[in-house]
Amino acid sequence: MLKVLIADDEEKICQLIEKLINWKSLGLKVAAVASNGVDAVKKIMEYRPDIVITDIRMPGIDGMELIERTKKICPDTEIIIISGYRHFEYAQTAIRYGVRNYLLKPIRKDELRETLEKIVDICRERNEQLDFEERVRLALKNDAERLRTGFISQLIYGSSERKGDSSIEAVNAQFHFRFREGIFQILGIRFDRIGHDDNCISFLADRATDIIKQFLGSLCFDFELYVECSNLYVLLNYSTEDQKNIRRAVRQIFDELKQQEAILKGMEITAGMGRMTGCIGELRSSLLDARFMLQQRIIAGTGRILEIGEQGRVTSGFVDSEAFGQFNRDMERALESLNTMEVRKVICGLLDQLSSYNGMTGYEALQMSREVCNHYIFCMKNRSIYIENESKFVENFSRESEDCVSMEELFHLLSRTVCRSFDTAVEAKRAEDNRPMRLAKKYIQENYSKPLTLEEVSAKAGFAPGYFSTLFKKETGTAFLEYVQSVRMESAKKLLTTTTDSMYVICEKVGYSDVKYFTKCFVKYTGLKPGEYRKIYS
Repeated sequence: MLKVLIADDEEKICQLIEKLINWKSLGLKVAAVASNGVDAVKKIMEYRPDIVITDIRMPGIDGMELIERTKKICPDTEIIIISGYRHFEYAQTAIRYGVRNYLLKPIRKDELRETLEKIVDICRERNEQLDFEERVRLALKNDAERLRTGFISQLIYGSSERKGDSSIEAVNAQFHFRFREGIFQILGIRFDRIGHDDNCISFLADRATDIIKQFLGSLCFDFELYVECSNLYVLLNYSTEDQKNIRRAVRQIFDELKQQEAILKGMEITAGMGRMTGCIGELRSSLLDARFMLQQRIIAGTGRILEIGEQGRVTSGFVDSEAFGQFNRDMERALESLNTMEVRKVICGLLDQLSSYNGMTGYEALQMSREVCNHYIFCMKNRSIYIENESKFVENFSRESEDCVSMEELFHLLSRTVCRSFDTAVEAKRAEDNRPMRLAKKYIQENYSKPLTLEEVSAKAGFAPGYFSTLFKKETGTAFLEYVQSVRMESAKKLLTTTTDSMYVICEKVGYSDVKYFTKCFVKYTGLKPGEYRKIYS
């Protein structure tokens, strides 16, 4: 039998847990009970339990440290945490450690039993204690689950309604469902503010599965769940007569799931109901409805059950409006100015327009923001400005935008994403444009002692002399000949103060063949004759 250790500083809780469950019927036995963390660690070392049921807060060693020590002593031990709402910060940490079994006080008998049954199956499978018939049953069960979730995956990622034979009999036979004539519908559930933490998502999926079974198990002919990142989709099949009961059950499920917000602080839950259909072949439309309503939380807010209207997925048509056309023109001008503040201002202006536009939907807001990203890339390409990670730019933004829960948050992300990319691209563009000038300056610095001509240096920079002369003055603020002379004069100043070379030698070293002309240029540049400069500064 599998061994269980119960740890809680409240003796009554330990007694309650012991009495709630018929341990023997599950193939379990309570091997030990501990009233504090230190005692629990000693007994874990002594009994090597398969399952530990522990409070999150105990004297001596708290639940977090107990989990860590337990995993070091017995890595395969499964842990069930029990606690009150006020300990959410510990629960969140435990879940991120991979502890997926978390029960809130007061402990419910059915919830504890279901959790233990799941763990028993995991332990027995891990220890290969299943007989041949059980292994066959488990294999068939896993195959059936893969087929069922594969059906929903096709609805999500397919491009149209289900092709081929969409009769209930054919779908049942192919995907192991138990569908019957009646209503088909998709319920979408979105968990926000948990990031992309796989442990949190797995925990929530497990909790949702248990809660949905509890409230829908007796109402539906069949149902199935599918997890897609932070979205959970539930396929429902029920009788026409149970419509009101299903709505009531969905509300109860939603309320139960909202209680998990007490565990995962900051998490926000939204539900989206797709339309009801009597045809299994139209399930994809119901799924798209559910997804559409989950996106509507950007407009309507989170913490609600959002239902599709009778008209379906109706949009405002802003994308075809003159206002959006004007935005695109303003965006082009802002990008052309190479001014990040102007780009940010134009994007903020679009947010103001969308926020006040009649009938705006969350779906449109997301599509509009992605269209802005596409337009940004198009404009930058037209100006031959390279964008870092261009191939992934829209894809990465789209993925991040799915986590936004308001228009303000969405457009803050859009502005930050575009402007950060724009700053990087403009800086790289300016550096590239300045490269010919850098080459020209370097060539002058290395060859000022020789006769230098505009034609010679412009050829090194790769430009025609006339264009190079104009560009050089624009970039340096001085004409080509003046710049060459300043380089020569600075070198002459250095030679005069650091060497004892004669005036003739210095004149020659800085590119002059006539001492009188050199002296004239030096006086004009410094206000002193070369000899005077040497006496004062050497």
